[in-house]
Amino acid sequence: MGKETKFLSIALCLLQGIKKDSGCSENVPYGIDADRLYKYVQYVDENFVDDSKRRTNEVDYPAKNDRNRFHQNGNTEKNKKFGNIYIETRLNGRGTPAQVKFFKLFENEEADTFNRVNGKITMIREMTRYDGCLSRKIPVGRYIIEISKGSEIEIITDDIEIYEGEFSKKEYDLNRFINLEEEGWIAGELHHHSIYSSPVFGGDDDVVETPEEIACSMLAMGLGFGALSDHHNILNHRAWKANKRDDFVPIISKEISTSNGHVMAMGVAEDVIYAIPDDLNRTDVYLRNEFVRITDEIKGNGGLAQINHPRDLQKSLSWNPDFNDMLDIFETMEIWNGSNPMMSGSTNDAARKLWMDCMKKGIFIPATTGSDTHNICANDYHVFFDRLMDIKDAINANEREITEIYPLETQVMKEIFIEILPVLEKWAETCLTSGCVRTYVNFDSTLPKEVTHTPVNIMNILRRGNSFLTNGPILLSKVNGKIPGERVKVLSEKEILDIELKIVSNRILKSLIICTENGARRKVELKSNKNNGFFDYSMSFSEPVQNDNYMYFMVQDDCTNMAITNPVIICR
Repeated sequence: MGKETKFLSIALCLLQGIKKDSGCSENVPYGIDADRLYKYVQYVDENFVDDSKRRTNEVDYPAKNDRNRFHQNGNTEKNKKFGNIYIETRLNGRGTPAQVKFFKLFENEEADTFNRVNGKITMIREMTRYDGCLSRKIPVGRYIIEISKGSEIEIITDDIEIYEGEFSKKEYDLNRFINLEEEGWIAGELHHHSIYSSPVFGGDDDVVETPEEIACSMLAMGLGFGALSDHHNILNHRAWKANKRDDFVPIISKEISTSNGHVMAMGVAEDVIYAIPDDLNRTDVYLRNEFVRITDEIKGNGGLAQINHPRDLQKSLSWNPDFNDMLDIFETMEIWNGSNPMMSGSTNDAARKLWMDCMKKGIFIPATTGSDTHNICANDYHVFFDRLMDIKDAINANEREITEIYPLETQVMKEIFIEILPVLEKWAETCLTSGCVRTYVNFDSTLPKEVTHTPVNIMNILRRGNSFLTNGPILLSKVNGKIPGERVKVLSEKEILDIELKIVSNRILKSLIICTENGARRKVELKSNKNNGFFDYSMSFSEPVQNDNYMYFMVQDDCTNMAITNPVIICR
């Protein structure tokens, strides 16, 4: 599936989710799939877009990792004027990797009123290196600079104007408003790809980043551990393990391709391979036996067997629902994949519902996240988004003529422009790249780091579900003193549970949702003032047991700032 088709597929799924949530009973989007919609986009582009008014990606820049270096109209960086910028980021007085985003301002935009949802993806994603330094060329113009380093650091925003041939310097001291490692929590990335997934090493993914670049990218997102999970081979293992540091634990991994989904072999040195049969020998019995064989092999070698993105848009990447009765062969389930938002209608929402269905059957498979990053620059959709804006202008100018030929496609595309593209624009500029979604695990802080901060211990914690998932907020939960993955004993449905939540975020949150395997039980509106660079929504309250067997929690503003805990298990 190409980038354009994938983007349209995500948009169609989200449109379906919005319509369903609003009570619409129609089969929206009217049976139109992404391939059909992309053909429509191509038709409008070729016949109605005015080339003289076509948008170009003004923020393209010369860097080896930039997929969008060349414009559709043939322009390159030779037609641009550049300045130079040097940025240094420090934490506790020492240089540290941090994420740096540049948002170019339009002529009518001002720094103090800037909103990234402005109809154009202008973001350049960079990072300071291990010494906290970044030096690079950048096109002239006015920019908003956003400095961040995960969930525990204040987000810094600044503005700058770049002049041709001139050198600009910025220095930033990061404010850590909470240190979760001191409380026994570290964040990690469980699903990331490198150049070892590319055709250079026998793969078929367009990835150019080296393991060292990816490790720095993860550290820039505030992560303490990471699994590099390439397809097709385990050639990355030596290079990945070489990135071990006092503040970073690399975990070897492989994403195993099958014809019925992707399986993660985490922590396994051997190359586990699913033997896909030819059509003649392709039976359900064979396919099931292969899943059992590879998961047994992963576990037998001390690894963690995980099912990835079980509700992917592509059939070959998605778990076969006919095999749901054997999901308990997996030790964890990736319910939140960073390649699309977590919201109604998305494949992540479908994966979360599958996870809940397992709990309804009494099967607890701990939930995880994974960014599934193939491009740390996070510029996957820059050019195509511009193209869609050109399509929007063309439809507005020629709607009657286009609608006569493609009435349904035009209707769906107009709904996507109104309902979905603003959401996807914000998401694409906020929630793509390494660690964009991350899993926090809880370790015993009374033990030394050489015991707790190891691949084996981290995998054991993931198996127990002592974790929460986030793309921003911190959400630590206790139910009768028990953290996620632990058991709470009760005597009756009338018993009252004592709940303690630490909810801290460097961006605003709107709501807390108390959830069980049966769905959302109660929603609480959140209110807090920003203090010392963060919002604190922490609270304690009581909740009746009722007849639920699992309880977990969600906090959110929208799909770009939310967190989900694993559940506590209620035992009677």
